[in-house]
Amino acid sequence: MRASPSAARVAKGRRLALLVLVGANVALTLTLAGPLRGLGDVVAPLTGHLVGIGLTASLALLVRRAVPQILAAGGILTVAVHVWLGLAGCCAAPLSTWQSPLAQVAHAPTDSLTVFALNTWHRLGDAQRLERYLESAPADVIVLSEFGPDKRPMLARLKEAYPFQVECADRWSCALALLSRRRLTAAGVGCLAADRQAGAGEPMAHFVWAKVGASLTLIGTHVERPSRDPWLHQQQMSVLSRFLRNIDGPLVLAGDLNTSPWSNAFHRLRAATGLLPASVLTPTWPAWPLPLPQVALDHILVSPDLTVAAAGTGPAVGSDHLPLWVQIDRRPAALERGPSPPFRLASRLAAAGPHFGGELLGDFGGEHVGARHLRR
Repeated sequence: MRASPSAARVAKGRRLALLVLVGANVALTLTLAGPLRGLGDVVAPLTGHLVGIGLTASLALLVRRAVPQILAAGGILTVAVHVWLGLAGCCAAPLSTWQSPLAQVAHAPTDSLTVFALNTWHRLGDAQRLERYLESAPADVIVLSEFGPDKRPMLARLKEAYPFQVECADRWSCALALLSRRRLTAAGVGCLAADRQAGAGEPMAHFVWAKVGASLTLIGTHVERPSRDPWLHQQQMSVLSRFLRNIDGPLVLAGDLNTSPWSNAFHRLRAATGLLPASVLTPTWPAWPLPLPQVALDHILVSPDLTVAAAGTGPAVGSDHLPLWVQIDRRPAALERGPSPPFRLASRLAAAGPHFGGELLGDFGGEHVGARHLRR
C-alpha cells in the first residue's frame, strides 16, 4: 500500500531534520576531538550556530510537520542572535582616559589605557573612511592588521593624532601597525617561526610590540586563519603562547587571532599564558557589506594584573571586521610592584630566542627604540 503524500512529506522532513541534527553533532564533536583539534578549529567559530541549528533540528523532529519552515526559522533566529550579540556592544565610544574609574580616584589619566584592534582588510576600497575613523577614535593605542603597502601613506597623515608609530606595512607578509598617542619607551617588529624546527623558508607569524611607561607591554599580531591552513594556525598559536609566557609584567595582546572563544587553540593560549579575554561574546566578523557580525575573530587579552573597565566594538568603517576596543586599568598591585628588572625581562625573553628575531631581543634588552621601526 502506497503512503499518502502527506505521510511521505512527513517522512522526508524527518529525514532532513535527522540529517541536519547528525551534521551539527558531528561538527560539534570535531571541535572537541583531540587528535583533530586543528580541523576542529576550522568549525569552532560556528559553535553557537551549530548549537542553534542542532536545537532547531531536534524541535523539528518532535513536531514532525513543517520541517523545512522550522529549520529555516531556526537558522534565521540563530543568525539574528549572533547579530544582536555583535551589535549590542557596538558603536558606543569608550570614555576618555580622564574619565575612567581609576583615573578619577588617582586624579591622573596615566593608569588607564584605551586599546583598539582592527583588521583593516587588504581589499578595503574606502581608505578615506578608515582614516577619518582612526583620526577621531578615542584610543590611546590602535593595533592594525592587514595594513599593507597600499595603506602605508596614511601613517604620515595620522602622525599628528598618533605621533608614535611602529609598523611593517611596507611588506604584505607582515602588514601590521601599532599607533599610539602615548609615548612609547621601546618598540619594534618581530616574527615567530611557525615551528621550532622551521627553516628559513617556512611561514612566519609577525608581530609589532611596544612598551608604554615603565612596564606595560603591548603585542599586536595577526594569525593565519584555520580555514586556509589549520595546521599552520595551530603552530602559530602554539609558538605565540610560548613567546608570551616569557614576558614579565603587565601585558596586552591585541589583533586578529582568527580564532574564537570555543577554539582549542584559544583555550591553549589562555592556559599557557594566563591571559584573560577582555570580552567573550563579541562577534566582529563579517561587517561588510552589512554589519551583521557572527563570529568573534578579533581579541584583546590582558594579564591578570590588569583589569578591564569597559569593552565593546566600534562602527563599521569599510572593513569586513568591526573594530574592537577595551579600556584597561592597572590594578593597585601592578602599580605598586613597579617595572620588572630589565635584566630579568631580557633573560626570560632570551629563553624564547629560537622562536623570534634577535632584533626584538636587542630592543627589549637594551630598552631602546630602533629608528627603523618607530616613526615619530
